[in-house]
Amino acid sequence: MNFFEAQEKARRRTKWLVAYFVCAVISIVVSVYIGVAFAMKLAGSRQELWDPNLFAFVAGATLLLILGGTAYKSIDLRRGGRAVAESMGGRPVQPDTGDLKERQLLNIVEEMAIASGTPVPLVYVMDQEAGINAFAAGTEPSNAVIGVTRGCLDLLSRSELQGVIAHEFSHIRNGDMRLNMQLVGFIFGILVLMIVGRVLISFLRYARPSKNNKEGGGVLAVLLLTGFVLFLAGAIGGFFARAIQAAVSRQREFLADASAVQFTRDTDGLIGAFKKIGGWKEGARVKSPQAAAMSHMFFAEGGLFRWGMATHPPLQVRIRALDPNSSKVNFDSVSLPDVDTAGVGSPSASMASFSSSASTGEPPAIKAAETLACLGDEVDWQLEHGQQICVGIDEKWRSASRDRSKAQVLIFAMLLSGDSMKCREQLEGLRQGMGQKYVETLSEWHETIGPLHSAAKIAILDLCIPTLKQLSESEYERLLQMLDWVIAADEKVDLFEFMLQHSLSRHLSSHFFSGKRKLDRGPGPTKGLSESGDILLSMMAWNGRNSKGAAKAFKFAVEGSTPFESRVPTLLPEDSLNSELVLAALGAFEEASPLVKKRILEMCGRAAAEDGVLTNEEAELLRVVADGIGTALPPFLS
Repeated sequence: MNFFEAQEKARRRTKWLVAYFVCAVISIVVSVYIGVAFAMKLAGSRQELWDPNLFAFVAGATLLLILGGTAYKSIDLRRGGRAVAESMGGRPVQPDTGDLKERQLLNIVEEMAIASGTPVPLVYVMDQEAGINAFAAGTEPSNAVIGVTRGCLDLLSRSELQGVIAHEFSHIRNGDMRLNMQLVGFIFGILVLMIVGRVLISFLRYARPSKNNKEGGGVLAVLLLTGFVLFLAGAIGGFFARAIQAAVSRQREFLADASAVQFTRDTDGLIGAFKKIGGWKEGARVKSPQAAAMSHMFFAEGGLFRWGMATHPPLQVRIRALDPNSSKVNFDSVSLPDVDTAGVGSPSASMASFSSSASTGEPPAIKAAETLACLGDEVDWQLEHGQQICVGIDEKWRSASRDRSKAQVLIFAMLLSGDSMKCREQLEGLRQGMGQKYVETLSEWHETIGPLHSAAKIAILDLCIPTLKQLSESEYERLLQMLDWVIAADEKVDLFEFMLQHSLSRHLSSHFFSGKRKLDRGPGPTKGLSESGDILLSMMAWNGRNSKGAAKAFKFAVEGSTPFESRVPTLLPEDSLNSELVLAALGAFEEASPLVKKRILEMCGRAAAEDGVLTNEEAELLRVVADGIGTALPPFLS
């Protein structure tokens, strides 16, 4: 499966989700009307069974409750995965945690994020949940979180935990996560009737009308019956909600299982996790009151399902899909394992041979034809790549990435100009804004980080993101101002540094300003995908080339490709390209479909690799462009 195609399918499923939701709402409105009409009959009203005015009132009130509940939840979910994790009682795991099990979990998440090319997500633990379960939530990779239960953390070995987390990363990669978040809003709207009915019943059963007010007693009876009707209608809505969750979720779980095994190259880890769920007394149960609305997000069935509407396939079926030779599955009782301390620190030392090539010098160029032909395919989806890159990062930088102040120093150390004069100007400005001690450390680190391999720089950036999300809003505003100044102080902006800075601000802005404002993309001078395509392709073609080389690279990029919006692509003059144009072009493609994103990335790759090879810097620049348009490419390793 190509993940661009998987994302396109997830995008199309949204239309079916809306259709399911509309059918559910119609059924609920009819049910509520019938219930209210019969309730009024029982209360002694002479109301006809069919009354257009009553139907209009009931339908309006019901729709107001459902759509209001959906809107309320959808607005809350704009905060991203944090909203889901916090509603489930999750606690954020601090980047510098000293707990061995939590450190092991963070290491696994970091390796997988770097291997998949996605920002390192925040990690939450649900301490009150003894069942073995996990979820991935967020509206986009920038605000994604991974959540695990305490049972998942305590009971699984490193390889089993790795299989579970890989399953969740496949949901992020394949575009399922955003669909899941939309579904949460719809489900909450459907279930809100049950909540209102329960509140009415709880309130009115203690109410007593006065002896002299018989009419008041009749009103209370009608209201109480209305509460029961709403509660029952909510139960009907719960059935539809469960049906929608099952329709959306079940098949995707098989794909996520297969992708997780493809990613980790380890079937036993995921199967072991399934067997422990089957043998553990709590299973995969999640006790949170929010579990019903979130059940389609979980790694395994999180509750006791009814009416056969399971959101996940049975464990035996999932195991047999991974291992067809397992005819009968035995679920043995589970006990607490010892902590795998070998997996708590850095990745295995057996991979240390990658360190020198990943962090110093320029490795062999990558064969462009082979790399671009499988863009987005499962072949580039390998955990080993992330482990190799992680082991190539000095422990000094990994440790610094977990400290709020030192993480900021790391970022500036990567973005300082290579020109000594410009670098001194940047340092002087930072001294005024951040202080002398800060600049002394920055100067020392810049000398070491500057020559690092671009893949290692992107990995360090990814490791810093969860830590920088711990900043206060005022601290983040100051960081943004200083980043903008550092970029502007260097009169001729290095393309890779500019894109790296944009990537950082993009991922952090979605965290700090979610629901408040979008990342500033500039004044938006472009009109469509064709003009935006010209900008991005021209940027890649001019990178490190003269006019003749740029023209040749641009021609090679567009040759045989379908033009965007039927307009013939045009190479733009180098001096016409600026940061505002590039930001606007990235914004235009961020709104495009996944398959259009794949096409522009293939064309950008051809422009960069006109000579038949991708240098490492060109490959990493292509990854940063991908990130800028809202997709993720795993690291290119030769």
